[in-house]
Amino acid sequence: MAQVEKSILKARNTAPGEDKLQTNILKTAWPLIKDKILFLFQGCLRLGYHPKCFRHAILTILQKPSKEDWTNPRSYRPIALLSVLGKGLERLVARNMAWIAIHYKVLASQQFGALPLRSVINLTTCLTHNIEQALNQGKTASLLTFDVEGAFDNVLPGRLTYQLQTQGWPNNLILWISSFITERTIQIRFDNELSPHTDISCGLPQGSPISPILFMLYIAPLFHMGNPRTRFGHADDGATLAISLSLLTNYQTLSESLQDAIEWGTAEGITFAPNKYELMHFSWHRADQDPATTPSVSMGSVIVTEATDRPYLRWLGILFDKKLSFHWPYRPVSSVKPTSAQRRGGQAAPDLVPALRQTLPQSQT
Repeated sequence: MAQVEKSILKARNTAPGEDKLQTNILKTAWPLIKDKILFLFQGCLRLGYHPKCFRHAILTILQKPSKEDWTNPRSYRPIALLSVLGKGLERLVARNMAWIAIHYKVLASQQFGALPLRSVINLTTCLTHNIEQALNQGKTASLLTFDVEGAFDNVLPGRLTYQLQTQGWPNNLILWISSFITERTIQIRFDNELSPHTDISCGLPQGSPISPILFMLYIAPLFHMGNPRTRFGHADDGATLAISLSLLTNYQTLSESLQDAIEWGTAEGITFAPNKYELMHFSWHRADQDPATTPSVSMGSVIVTEATDRPYLRWLGILFDKKLSFHWPYRPVSSVKPTSAQRRGGQAAPDLVPALRQTLPQSQT
């Protein structure tokens, strides 16, 4: 009961969905309804079913920060306003799945995002340490960053189910997730107008507490390929680090890694944003300092070169320059305060609800 209460009543205040049932109403009625809510949640997880009313979303359109072209549809982010009660169930499952994914190494050690005790600062500090260590040993390092295009919108239900089965998650949980992601409907709210109901055949809803961890599990194989210690990821942002005695060797390593990633993405229906690739070489050799002459990373039609118009690479809000001085000023073009619909659940509860304790995922190596 404590986990259920925490997932509903102690989460941040969130915008309600179609039922307009707000958290403060649930708090007032909680002494009368808590046993029924517990029975509902346990039944949903035991049977592997997410109620249809929880799968309907009102989409509100928000402007993305740091975007200048407001005529481009990619400058906007659709946020799903869902039932507060349904989000409580999703948050409960998400917290426990996050802890299990870490404990049983379903996710690679350097795959971050929507996970307890794993922050952007931890990830970028680890990356910086590896680069500095290579330079101190007289080696060179090359960093290639990329972005998964579409992210949540491109998740295919069948592929997600297959990944979860491969990772060893319990059957009842897989059934519940399959129910959660299929037969979804939306209505778009724009300028106080509401569109008719529309069926959605794929994708994870932006604004659902469980979407981030499901997306990370969906792309987990990408960070287990090759040497996982050379791959870094935070949600849909990824990076590969190559270290050797020469930039030419790094270029070959990164090209092969990029080829593996693109081939895997093609098989899984995942693409990488062609304009989001960035490359930065790190070396103490004077001959390696000019971006116009350093080797490029290529795979087919994709060619990634070092930027010549700025002396840094930006990843996860951090500006990496060749000397790792981090002295470059950076201020976003604009800042948009997150709405309650954008806020996701906090840290996971350490113990599991009975329906998730039946079987645990097999360890990934």
